[in-house]
Amino acid sequence: MDPLIDSEYSSGRYFEDRRRHEEDAEFKARNFAELFKRVAARRGLRVDSYADVGCGSGAAARNVARLLAGQGIVLKSVKGYDVSPHVREMHVEGVELVHGGLDQSRERVDLATLFDVFEHVSDPLGFIGRMSGRCDILGFHIPLDASANVGIRDLFRVKLENPGHLLFMDAAWALNLLTLSGLRVVDYEYTLNFLAPSARRGRWRSRLALPLRTLLAKISPWLVSKTLGGVSLMVVALTPSGVEKYGGAVPGSRSVPGTKRSGAR
Repeated sequence: MDPLIDSEYSSGRYFEDRRRHEEDAEFKARNFAELFKRVAARRGLRVDSYADVGCGSGAAARNVARLLAGQGIVLKSVKGYDVSPHVREMHVEGVELVHGGLDQSRERVDLATLFDVFEHVSDPLGFIGRMSGRCDILGFHIPLDASANVGIRDLFRVKLENPGHLLFMDAAWALNLLTLSGLRVVDYEYTLNFLAPSARRGRWRSRLALPLRTLLAKISPWLVSKTLGGVSLMVVALTPSGVEKYGGAVPGSRSVPGTKRSGAR
């Protein structure tokens, strides 16, 4: 096991509740599938095999596979990887669960997703770099914790403990980190986490802020991410092998990939 992985995860303590975060799995999968559909059409991406890394309950992998099938992408292989040993005792229809890390395996897949994963890792550049050697396309869901709301209330200390975030990013920081990891960001979209099922049943302060967050999101999701928070970034990026396969520029486009302003979902 990678010594840089916190024992909170490798021991299984983080997933003592095996369904932790499952309620938001469909929300994340749907946002990813919508972004991926746009990118795949523009780039001609071909996907036969897929792995979700840090899969938890496996629900995100199952939902991504289902939504991609609705787009005509029928996957021959769907796997969920997690360093937590709870996956050895679980069964998810249509998903092969693997105890361990994709980056530590000999497996290669066309597409891998990391939904809310690398902010928990103490060597994110190395981790993403190793992951990029196992696939052509990487999808990310990245929490944007570097907001005024979190800073003013000094919640970074709390987030270090629960949910165990070691990185605190805004959108530009996240995109820069992916580039420094050797990836070519193709496109991104803001996801409004304050509309996710778990947030709607959250604390009264979050419910009270919902109307203002919703209003600001219609103006600019970036503005919400920097002020009130509750926003993440969904990203599709090409690894070096993906760039070699699909090219480094968007066909027929004069813009640089990753610079297009994306609206709210």
